[in-house]
Amino acid sequence: MAETRPLFQWPAPEGKGAAEPARANQLDKIGSRKRVLRVWQSAYLSGIGRHVEYMQFGRTDLRPLIWLHSVEYPAAPPWGLCVDAAEKGFSIVSVRRPGFGGTSSVADTDEEVRLLTAFLDEAGFENAVMIVEGTARPAGIRLAMTSPRIAFTVLARPAYSSETFGEIDAYLRDLILQTMQSGAGARLSLAAMQQLGRGGGHRKLYQHFLKVPSDTDHIRNHERDLDEAWACFTAIKADTFRREMHALIPDPSLTDGALANLRGIAVIGSDTPSVWRDGFEAKSARLGIRTAVLPGGSLFALYLNGERLLDLVAEHAG
Repeated sequence: MAETRPLFQWPAPEGKGAAEPARANQLDKIGSRKRVLRVWQSAYLSGIGRHVEYMQFGRTDLRPLIWLHSVEYPAAPPWGLCVDAAEKGFSIVSVRRPGFGGTSSVADTDEEVRLLTAFLDEAGFENAVMIVEGTARPAGIRLAMTSPRIAFTVLARPAYSSETFGEIDAYLRDLILQTMQSGAGARLSLAAMQQLGRGGGHRKLYQHFLKVPSDTDHIRNHERDLDEAWACFTAIKADTFRREMHALIPDPSLTDGALANLRGIAVIGSDTPSVWRDGFEAKSARLGIRTAVLPGGSLFALYLNGERLLDLVAEHAG
């Protein structure tokens, strides 16, 4: 049976915290596929004096699959996907991005890339595959292009073609716009979203975000995962929220052919509203990156199609 050992085992400086041993995550301690036994642990990056919170699932001799979450769902992949990945030769390492959970905050994308690079280097990963979701795209692309430890990258619903808000409810659209306008707007928007989610209302909030039935089914079947993600989201600060929302602003570095040399693929779910799916396909073609459509889902397309995702990685990543 696969087992997990902590990536970081050195003693941290006094008062700085140390890596915690993985207390679960072993494949021989699970039982039902719906049980949530993925345990987060913290590493102190001695080279830069920062912390990273992460979850590692699967033996450390398996090929690392680094998972960078988006702002709206800061959680590890579902337990079943973690098991499937281990069986196909991958150890998932889900990383809380800066400002989320126990990971140190950063001021901008450049600083995030430095922090993630230090994490990869101190862990000693080699030949890693990286999954980059949604608003992780700015940092994820730069990391993929600069770190020799990343061999292949999957950009999932990469939010580089958000020229319209599509079918998002008007109040959510206004909250996002308000966030991008100022720091004060970000504080008000984050407080409003936290209020909307109180008393279990966050489940309806996720269901109504894109109104995609396949996503709704996933939400209903993974409520504990959803609750964990919401708890992490509501604990972030307004400056982190605003920085994440800036990923929706057109990136001037993404010119025609900008991703032609990136060893990777961009993916989207087949249930994604057409206004975004069409924009994704057109923008990806201009950027020079190949694409794939997962057979179902939108916001949760990766989680609903874990087997197909892993097959894509195996097919293209070598």
